[in-house]
Amino acid sequence: MSSLVTVTVDGDDELLLAHNMIDVRGVSAAGVARDNVRSAALAGQRPQARHWLRVLGMIQQIQAEKLATHQ
Repeated sequence: MSSLVTVTVDGDDELLLAHNMIDVRGVSAAGVARDNVRSAALAGQRPQARHWLRVLGMIQQIQAEKLATHQ
């Protein structure tokens, strides 16, 4: 099942998306975003791939910060 979503958003919306994905998917949020990067890139959708790459980076940063504060 593909979870690729084609959207155009700004940085604030991407950050909200990253938080929402973590809330819904938990630790698998980064994997979903990574799959979306790959799918968009393979489909030749460069802007969408960049969007998902930014979201992936935000997810990883948020999760790393949460991990650091819980140790």
